[in-house]
Amino acid sequence: MTRDLRNGGRISSGHRTATVSSDTRLPAQAGPLDAEGVARARALAAGLKTRLQSAKSPAPVVEADYLLNEARDQACPLLERFRILGLLASVLDHYFVETAPTLSEQSQGEIAASLDPLLQQSYAELNEKLLPALSAEHDIEVRRPHELTVVQRQYLRRFFRHQLYPMLTPLAVDPGHPFPFISSHSINLLVHLSSPELGIGPLSYARIKVPRLMSRFVSIPSTSRKQLYIWSEDAVTSFLDELFPGMQIESVYLFRVLRASSGGSNGDELDAQRRGLRHQQLASPVVRLEVETAMPESVIEWLSSNLRVPLQLCFRSAGPLALFQLVDLANLAHPLD
Repeated sequence: MTRDLRNGGRISSGHRTATVSSDTRLPAQAGPLDAEGVARARALAAGLKTRLQSAKSPAPVVEADYLLNEARDQACPLLERFRILGLLASVLDHYFVETAPTLSEQSQGEIAASLDPLLQQSYAELNEKLLPALSAEHDIEVRRPHELTVVQRQYLRRFFRHQLYPMLTPLAVDPGHPFPFISSHSINLLVHLSSPELGIGPLSYARIKVPRLMSRFVSIPSTSRKQLYIWSEDAVTSFLDELFPGMQIESVYLFRVLRASSGGSNGDELDAQRRGLRHQQLASPVVRLEVETAMPESVIEWLSSNLRVPLQLCFRSAGPLALFQLVDLANLAHPLD
């Protein structure tokens, strides 16, 4: 029995990965490429194969470094650079889920330490180069809620009420309620709440899972030639006041969890229960914790303790989580046939 915090605290009863080989298209989930694109993809895969054969660093570090450099290549078409950066994230997800659990704790820590600066550089490339170029070349902008007009905010609130609200179930996290199960690959909000009227102190939290059924990029009406979108998690975060009436929202932080592959479904808690796989899900350890940069160290340590993941496997992200979905953003500019 979990506590649903909506309406004053009443009680309520896949992810795809990719690897690169000499005969793999780039990326596998990006859809058909033209002949020139196929040639570039094969060249990239062949280059990576050569790099792996001569490299002394661990394979995931070599792959991440190689793909990051390719994503920075201004001679490569912009949308392919997005897809390469998405592929980098997908390859690393695959490493943490499938390979990392088979390594020693020391090896995992050393590889994680080498990957962290590459991941930070990936976010810098996305935020400083790729997203501005997407606006300039394809008239597509991914904005933050505070950058929307009043009319656009009103549209987004209606979208939240009719499309998102029914799919959201905030779960209390306090001494009276156990830390909820966090499914693999999920993007979550950790909401810091207080409400003296309801007896909720300043250290109470609620966890909200961003629905997987919604698009990662929510379309926003625009009167200009620009196509506007916001991240799905921003669509949820913007209207938390409707989920927690009468409560004070002290802070909101994003986090994402990866669990070791158990051979079962990566579905949510209800799916796991229905399929009789909950025991397998719970037995799968967390192998990576992503958090946004703004999350305080004390909160990271608290999450790490509750998720039983070593701090060396916690990564701060200076931007959106789950970058493998950048392929979806590229496809908005060049729809699949």
